[in-house]
Amino acid sequence: GTSDALNTQSIMDMMFAVQPDIQTVGLLYSNSEANSTTPIAEAKAYLDAKGIAYVEKTGNTNDEIMTAASSMVGQVDAVFTPTDNVVMAAAAAVSETLTKGGIPFYTGADSFVTAGAFATCGVNYTELGTYTADMALDILETGVVPAYHVMDGGIITVNTETAAALGIDYSAFNDLAGQVVEVTTAE
Repeated sequence: GTSDALNTQSIMDMMFAVQPDIQTVGLLYSNSEANSTTPIAEAKAYLDAKGIAYVEKTGNTNDEIMTAASSMVGQVDAVFTPTDNVVMAAAAAVSETLTKGGIPFYTGADSFVTAGAFATCGVNYTELGTYTADMALDILETGVVPAYHVMDGGIITVNTETAAALGIDYSAFNDLAGQVVEVTTAE
């Protein structure tokens, strides 16, 4: 099989590529979202290994997420949210709050970026489909099931309006992914 699992390390690497002086990262997520558990643990491990502080804020409603995001302003240099549906429901407002506070918002899905978040790194789904099809054909032809394969995050998506508002030069992303896609906030 193949997987499009979130590559938390790639997103953390993105943060430090454009903000090498980060002192504290905000981790914003819903503790009711099972899909946030692994990426948040991975982010903590990454940050611990670098000796970077982090502030965790959680919520399970739009109001709680907004309160959590607002409380990070002035406390953190960047915020990370995995593919968290509760946060996604408030993504436009969270993005606006963080951007006004001068804080880049890195996320686990490009839907957040079109809602106003700064950037994410994801799988190229055309490559994922091709790899999966080739794997299926190989299984049919040989009867041998290959090892499980997690696709690399080959596409970085950046919101150019947010980048401009934050004054961030994201050209370093060109060295981190096969493709950098520029988007603007959807109305």
